[in-house]
Amino acid sequence: MSSIRYAVLSLLAREPLSGYDIKQYMNNRIGPFWKVGSNQVYPELAKLEEEGLVKLQGVEQLTYRPARKLYEITDAGREALVLWTLEPGGAENVRDDFLLKAYNSWLVEPEKMKAQIAEIKKQHEKKLAVYQAKVEELAAQLDPSDRSDPLASSISVVEFGVEYERLYIAWCERLMKKL
Repeated sequence: MSSIRYAVLSLLAREPLSGYDIKQYMNNRIGPFWKVGSNQVYPELAKLEEEGLVKLQGVEQLTYRPARKLYEITDAGREALVLWTLEPGGAENVRDDFLLKAYNSWLVEPEKMKAQIAEIKKQHEKKLAVYQAKVEELAAQLDPSDRSDPLASSISVVEFGVEYERLYIAWCERLMKKL
């Protein structure tokens, strides 16, 4: 199965959602570390339903909005997600345009390159602030006595984002000093 399927199953393992909700959560909850095109969710939901990994829980009909189909993960879907989660993962290759630009920094006047680095550093400082706020928000909702609360794993992933942004910011600072 493709990784989008596991992203959809990961969200549905937490709670029943509509296709629209899934798109929103992908943008907000897992968007910082895993991107998906908006036109991929509905076809993937249809495939997952056809394969018995998710099922239609029901349809919400509100008078002022279109009907919302709510999907939930099935036992087979949860089992597939658990098996995938336990598969060995490979190290991802980083593809960052700015790293390629930094690789060519020897071709550019140092002051011009410093301005580029300062701008990318600001972008990462903004992302860091977003991640830190998200950690605080999730931690406030977490029940520390409930070891099966999915928020704990969500916090861990967002904390990775915090550490990544700190690393990137520190790298920018060192690079500017070298120039």
